[in-house]
Amino acid sequence: MRKKTTILVLVIVIIAFYCSYTVYSYDNRTVSNLSAYCNIDFRGVIDPQTNTVAGATLSIVDFRYDSGPLEKFFIIDTDGKTYQIDSIEISAQPPTYSQKDFPTGKSFKYTNTLFVTFPPQVLMEISQADTVKVFFKYTDSDSAIELPLSAVDLQYWKNQLPSL
Repeated sequence: MRKKTTILVLVIVIIAFYCSYTVYSYDNRTVSNLSAYCNIDFRGVIDPQTNTVAGATLSIVDFRYDSGPLEKFFIIDTDGKTYQIDSIEISAQPPTYSQKDFPTGKSFKYTNTLFVTFPPQVLMEISQADTVKVFFKYTDSDSAIELPLSAVDLQYWKNQLPSL
């Protein structure tokens, strides 16, 4: 009886580990801000003739276990005003190592990059905003990822827009 109980407990533990592995092999991240979710790089573009900000770009690089690529979809919310940005470039790269070398493809991280160019009106809103949220979406998802900027990131973005 004790041997059967031990085997049953061992089988349950193995099943639990397997289920937790398959569940967490996909994108189940819970975070409070954009830079905790992915790598971001916001850059102001200065016009050398006038020494003023002529534009800005945002690069979002996300590493996820699912191979679904990003959609050409980006919305920014500045203090409740939303803007859909159409100047977007996306790229998706598979893992850089051979999938033949590993028994399961679920442990691979795919690199997805979203590159956004902001119009001047949105830059003015960012430079004066108290809160900024961004929305982007993957093709395999029914809903958009909605994340705010942290206070530190928002201040960095404002510092990239000094002449507005």
